[in-house]
Amino acid sequence: MRVFVLTAFGLTLWLAGPRAASVLAARFQDASRNSPLVALDRVGFVAKPDWMEQPMVLAVAAALSPWLSDEVPILDDQTLERLRVGLQSVVWVRDASIERVFPDRLRLQVELRRPVLSVLDADGNGLCLVDRDGVVLPFVQSSLPVTVLRREGGSPTMAVTPGRAAVDARVRAAAAVAVEWRDEIAPQVPQCPPLLEVDATNLGEKYVRLPSVAEIRVKLRRVDGAGVTFSYDRPVDSDKVRVPATSKAQVLSNILGRHPGLGGLVAGDLRFRRRWADYLQPRPQGVRDPNEQWNQRVLGGAPR
Repeated sequence: MRVFVLTAFGLTLWLAGPRAASVLAARFQDASRNSPLVALDRVGFVAKPDWMEQPMVLAVAAALSPWLSDEVPILDDQTLERLRVGLQSVVWVRDASIERVFPDRLRLQVELRRPVLSVLDADGNGLCLVDRDGVVLPFVQSSLPVTVLRREGGSPTMAVTPGRAAVDARVRAAAAVAVEWRDEIAPQVPQCPPLLEVDATNLGEKYVRLPSVAEIRVKLRRVDGAGVTFSYDRPVDSDKVRVPATSKAQVLSNILGRHPGLGGLVAGDLRFRRRWADYLQPRPQGVRDPNEQWNQRVLGGAPR
């Protein structure tokens, strides 16, 4: 019986030619379109990344919702592919995949761009978030470290386009340092103070070309909540010699051993493994923060 059926099927295709194949394809396509419908507006979150804060969850859900407001036949591959491409067009999404879960469900998996930094203008207003590649994401309130684009010659800071790499080199440099800090330095330092800010204002030694003034500075949170500014290094992609992350982590551990929680400090330098203590700046009563004076004198902006 099986041989007879297969032989008849082969003769039909041979005798009818392309017309038989097109008829069969059309019938299969009709069957796919008439397959059970999946209501996308009944989507539920199975899991979310542990780094996502609640404002980010709401922002991502709002960005995905236009693509999750219809019904799709579970066997219609063309419609499912359009849905996948649509999900990938969302700026928060790096990649997307769709899996059928029979009889009547779809499992959507999206790889999200993880923001590493908040970008603020000179007045402290939020411009955007950026991921490790410097790709611009919509701004939402978060606990991420910040970078401040201070005014240059009184001109506005920059325009940002979500989904594209940041044009400003300071943003890309600050994002790379934030990733280096998170992945390579903080894990090596017991009770590492949180990173508050990455300052790339002097990138390329634009303002000061002195060994004592780093291209990148970082601000860490002191035990009382105030910020302590440290000279950090050259940018991550610099073609010049950089201080290894292990050395910076060791210097910071030494500083914390002498000043737990960075108590009593306002500034220091993470680049000198042997002479780190010479660059610590405690804050005597009535003395202004020297980093604030540097900001006002060199950058002409309000101190942060």
